[in-house]
Amino acid sequence: MKKLGILILICLPFFAVSQVLEGVIYGNDKSKKQPLPGVNIHWKGTNTGVASDDTGTFKIRKGNGNHILVVSFVGYETQELHVNNLEPLEIVLEPNLELGEVKVVHKNRGTYLSAIDPIQTERINGAELHKAACCNLAESFETNPSVDVSYSDAVTGAKQIRLLGLEGTYSLLQIENMPNLRGLATNFGLTYVPGPWMESIQVSKGAASVLNGYESIAGQINAEYKKPDSQEKLFLNTFFGASGRLEFNGNGNIRVHKDMLTTGIFVHASDQSQINDHNGDGFLDEPLSRQIQVFNRWKYNNHKGYMAQAGFSVLTEDRLGGQTGFERGMQPLVTNPYGINIENDRLDGFFKTGYVWPNQRTALAWLSNFSRHETRSFYGLNHYNADESRFYGSAVLTRDLDLLGKHSVNTGFSFIYDNFSENLYDRQTERIEQVPGIFAEYTFKPDEDLTFMAGIRSDFHNLFGTFVTPRMHFRYNMGEYVTVRASAGKGYRTANVISENNYLLANSRSLQWTDDVFQEKAWNYGFAVVQNYALWGRELQLNAEYFRTDFQSQLVIDRETSAENIILAPLDGQSYSNSLQFDLRYQPVERLDMLLAYRHNDVKQTIGGQLVEKPLTSRYKGLITFNYTTNLKKWMFDYTIQFNGGGRIPRYPVEGMDLMQVSAEYYEFSPFTVMNAQITKYFRYWNIYLGAENLADFKQLNPIAGADDPFGPNFDATNVWGPVKGRRIYLGLRFNLNYE
Repeated sequence: MKKLGILILICLPFFAVSQVLEGVIYGNDKSKKQPLPGVNIHWKGTNTGVASDDTGTFKIRKGNGNHILVVSFVGYETQELHVNNLEPLEIVLEPNLELGEVKVVHKNRGTYLSAIDPIQTERINGAELHKAACCNLAESFETNPSVDVSYSDAVTGAKQIRLLGLEGTYSLLQIENMPNLRGLATNFGLTYVPGPWMESIQVSKGAASVLNGYESIAGQINAEYKKPDSQEKLFLNTFFGASGRLEFNGNGNIRVHKDMLTTGIFVHASDQSQINDHNGDGFLDEPLSRQIQVFNRWKYNNHKGYMAQAGFSVLTEDRLGGQTGFERGMQPLVTNPYGINIENDRLDGFFKTGYVWPNQRTALAWLSNFSRHETRSFYGLNHYNADESRFYGSAVLTRDLDLLGKHSVNTGFSFIYDNFSENLYDRQTERIEQVPGIFAEYTFKPDEDLTFMAGIRSDFHNLFGTFVTPRMHFRYNMGEYVTVRASAGKGYRTANVISENNYLLANSRSLQWTDDVFQEKAWNYGFAVVQNYALWGRELQLNAEYFRTDFQSQLVIDRETSAENIILAPLDGQSYSNSLQFDLRYQPVERLDMLLAYRHNDVKQTIGGQLVEKPLTSRYKGLITFNYTTNLKKWMFDYTIQFNGGGRIPRYPVEGMDLMQVSAEYYEFSPFTVMNAQITKYFRYWNIYLGAENLADFKQLNPIAGADDPFGPNFDATNVWGPVKGRRIYLGLRFNLNYE
């Protein structure tokens, strides 16, 4: 009998104990156990296999008829284990004394495209997160071909991501498969997820499962935190940047009662107190900032089908930007230097629980989270203050309809509550969103090669009425080497007009809008082909994918129609995005991983009555990454180069301007290249890393227009298309101690 449907594997990872076999592999070295990375694990008589990660941990899906697990590693004796249940395993390999030479023949790859998921999903594990500074979620995509990261403006330090050429607001951001980082957290939320806290990231493209809600339009990004019952006992990370950035991250796991009740404590602190103005425009290259965050989580697992997790986090943050002469405590007056101050306080909590029936055919889960966010800020002379309280809850029932698990159904209900209050230009607005919804999803999986998934949900919005979200996914393995996927679906999202765009206040023009809240709608269609071959004895993976997004309604930012205002208005015309991507993953020589990728973006939007190229969007992106690890992983070397295509800059045409005398770069930005590199030295329990971002020191020239007169009519810090900071050198230290 097969285990539960694959969608639970996607949407409810805390049920992994009921679907996926987990374990840790050690090598018995001089009578002392040491975790073994790169160990080959597979089910006997099948091609289903995985490799252990840097901590010796592995997860492998157990299908119908899989009972003999084969564990092999060069230099150690091969073991075969008979597996009857899904209890976590601890496997100790004994050295093979007959071998005179031992060498590692398998290297754990940091990212891979899942061959099982019906949704096009790229999985980023801990090994990949160590290839760059990765101090927070926004910095975790430096080596990723699918996700672009850029600054939204030149003064606040806010970062935004793009997926399929579209802003991150069109991607459903989740923490452990629960919606998060929205509303008031939109602009700075990516920095609220410390990189060292993360276990993995999953990037899914196109319409997501209806179980996750109606909001995914371009895709879904899910971050998994480290679990309190993992083998990691203590982890510490310190980071120092030459620009004056200091950071500390730490987490520890405590086994309160055996492996049934465990807790994890996480601490994060960062500080940027050094004044930097390398381009001499009188403005800080990056805001002075302080952030402190504490997170505590608990997990209970009776290893008999019931599991529960709960936790809460507290965050406080203070950002001070603007002219170098503006100091903390100064009032926003024209007689003082231009300043920006943003204070954020946030409380998060979550609870999720579930039970799997003994027959392994039925499971019931509950997921919920809560957040309270308060923002106090001013941008020059404009004050913006807001509060938000949000609750999300979802119940999911999963049922295999037959003994072999070929037909399965996921059904349930969800509820969203969002209480929003904001004040801008002395205009106080308050609203409450209440959205109950129901959903059902059917999966047909006659064998390992074919998966068809169709879902539909209906949500009952107190502001926008009832709307229906249909979605479909298809996966087929064409022989041993080729996997084909197709998807189609509709998505909706609530655009919080001001909170998601308050960075535009770093501008002399005032914002003009009609609706405080607005619903966006779009269809997404996708097709992907993944090919896996063996070339000269090493795995070669080729990926080609195309996604199109068609908007039916959208909030448009118009910076080109009015000299006095930036207009936030509903779409009146067409808006679409076409994204075509190719990537290649290969290991040309032993222990050297290579990734080559190219993506073409065709993103257009109707602005001012004309269908034009969406501004500040690169037309293409090329990526080359190399990762080389020496034998026994003593050293690791990483190099990344990004090729970013040019694009359009939104400008209001000044009356009487002689276009013949205007620089070509006034309306267009040229292609540019960014290079990053890092060297890591590994020791038994710790490692030290030294790196540099933006090696060639490329910077956007004059990212702040009118910097000499910030209270004048020409000030604009929002037309940012490239790096606003130059070369950044950093040094870090990691310490790791595991349970034996």
